[in-house]
Amino acid sequence: MRKGQEEVEKKPEEKVEELLKINKLLEQENAEKKVAEEALKKRESELEATAKSLEELNAALKVLLKHREDDKNEVGVKVIANVKELVLPYVEKLKATPLSDTQATLVDIVEMHLNEITSPFLMKLTSTYLGFTPKEIQVASLIRDGKKTKEIAKVMGVSKSAIDLHRNHIRNKLGLNNKKVNLRSYLSALP
Repeated sequence: MRKGQEEVEKKPEEKVEELLKINKLLEQENAEKKVAEEALKKRESELEATAKSLEELNAALKVLLKHREDDKNEVGVKVIANVKELVLPYVEKLKATPLSDTQATLVDIVEMHLNEITSPFLMKLTSTYLGFTPKEIQVASLIRDGKKTKEIAKVMGVSKSAIDLHRNHIRNKLGLNNKKVNLRSYLSALP
């Protein structure tokens, strides 16, 4: 009986010990949980700060891109104005002087290319139809100016069949294949 009584007395002590151990484990888990929660809160605040910083940076980049685009447009306008005001008048004066046939043709080509550079048509063509090659743009511009295939071939120093090929590529890129649309009229209608 004494043995039984000792066991009964031990059991509450063991249970208390066991409960104390469990309580200590729970306290450690709670402490770890608090540390994890603090770390999580800190990380969340860091992420919020980073997100805010990125938003501000994005806004600044948009402003810079807008300024860059405005500057680019301004430079384009200045170049066009300078060519029209400072270069083309001298080309006209040069054309008024006695020139050989070759020189006159070369001056005409220079004038044509300067006019192409300043042409809104060229800007429209290059921005709208980015797949055009430089030769196709040149041929399209000459077609728009009313030049015939033979004349274009002579000016560009290529064969008539090469110009015909460029014309076909231009019609294809404009979606005019198998349509009864005059290429010159279509190109002239572009702003």
